[in-house]
Amino acid sequence: MLWRALKHVEKGCYVDVGAQHPVIDSVSKAFYERGWRGVHIEPVPEYARLLRQDRPDETVLEVALSDFEGTLELNVIPETGLSTAVDAYAQRHHTEKGFDCQQIQVPVLTLKSALQPLAGKDVHWLKIDVEGLEGRVLKGWDSQVSRPWVMVIEATIPNSTETDYANWDPILTAANYQIVYFDGLNRFYVAKEHAELAVAFSTPPNVFDDVILTKGSVICRELVTSHQASEHALTAQAEAHVAQAEARVAQAEARVAQAEARVAQAEARVAQAKAHVVQMESQLRDVLNSRSWRITLPLRLAVIELRRIREAIQSGRHSNGLQGLGRSLLQRLGLWVLHQQILERAALAVLDLMPGVRHRLHHIVRAPASASGGAAQESGDLSPRAARIYADLRQAIGARKN
Repeated sequence: MLWRALKHVEKGCYVDVGAQHPVIDSVSKAFYERGWRGVHIEPVPEYARLLRQDRPDETVLEVALSDFEGTLELNVIPETGLSTAVDAYAQRHHTEKGFDCQQIQVPVLTLKSALQPLAGKDVHWLKIDVEGLEGRVLKGWDSQVSRPWVMVIEATIPNSTETDYANWDPILTAANYQIVYFDGLNRFYVAKEHAELAVAFSTPPNVFDDVILTKGSVICRELVTSHQASEHALTAQAEAHVAQAEARVAQAEARVAQAEARVAQAEARVAQAKAHVVQMESQLRDVLNSRSWRITLPLRLAVIELRRIREAIQSGRHSNGLQGLGRSLLQRLGLWVLHQQILERAALAVLDLMPGVRHRLHHIVRAPASASGGAAQESGDLSPRAARIYADLRQAIGARKN
């Protein structure tokens, strides 16, 4: 209602007597956010501290107001707007609501003294909410010196719907103020010299006022509480989902680490296998290049020829075939000996002691390829396979001589 009447005023001035909290149920908060500035009068130390903290560029008087100056005993009811200098009200709050109260001594000024710094300046609205002490506050006001355009005064017994304005309403009437609205808690008065503002109070608050309710409003308190509970539940649910996701990620990372470990093990085994292959290849080269491997070559060849002889025997071939295989074996051995100079000299020395054997072996191994008749005679008793081997040996011997 105040904003509807005074929205045309830019950066106006207000006085809030019994200001209490700077945000929750604050009458001045919306005006402050639109550039207005004023004076807050609040005797409860905790609320005065919050006001200074939230409104560092405004005046906060930590005093009570009455019709005298000095000190008085204030019944502070923590975390409520029910703190009062009326002992009967404090006792009733304790009995009916179970509220505890603490009595403190606070300084007291009159409204005239409190408004002295604003002398000569327009006060566009003044609110008085002092839990039963409204009459005494108005008695300390000088209506000739300070005339707020609009005055808003709590008009019921604290925490009830029972009205209690009969003892101070005549003060406003005598000061040429007109009652223009009662909202069930507060009575709104307009100064006679600003009677044009009365039309703004002709209808109650409605959708055309373009009012935005804030979370600090008592009307929205239950809705805000419900919303906060829903937010907490959703937050807890989201945190649970995040925890589950993190657990799944941790499990996946563990599986990846295990897989990487297995890959590393496999790579290590492959590296070991490759190293073993290289080692085996090196050992094989050493064997192939060794003298013992070369010396034992005729033995290996003999084994091969003996296997062929065994196969011939098992296949039932005639003795001429066996004789041919024997000749082939002797020729292969002879050729190998001829390629090994040391063994050749040793073999010839032995054969010198056996002239007959030497002649026979010489005839078999070194027979010239051109002596076709002798060759034919020597090979006539061989099997076709042995004859081919024999012919190959003779050709090889002939090539060596040339």
